[in-house]
Amino acid sequence: MPRTASADELLEQVLAVLPYSEDEIILKGITSSIADRIVELKKSTYRLREQYGSLEKLEKHLKKVGISPDDHTLYQDLLEWRAINAELNQLFEILQAS
Repeated sequence: MPRTASADELLEQVLAVLPYSEDEIILKGITSSIADRIVELKKSTYRLREQYGSLEKLEKHLKKVGISPDDHTLYQDLLEWRAINAELNQLFEILQAS
């Protein structure tokens, strides 16, 4: 099995071919990774939105029915949605700063 090139070796090869600086290539890689993650998070948000309508509706529903001792699904979904929103905000801030 052939040896996999390290990140530094791969970067050297790319720099020899593409008309970009090292910083540009790294920035493009970071931006691409962030965009991929945003797409994943948005898909999760859409899934939750289809199930509950909105985060606010889920919060209201959870306050109304409470957390079942046998089923924590609503609470877990609430925490997931809040975590997704927090991560999305951080990722968008990073993109705006770059």
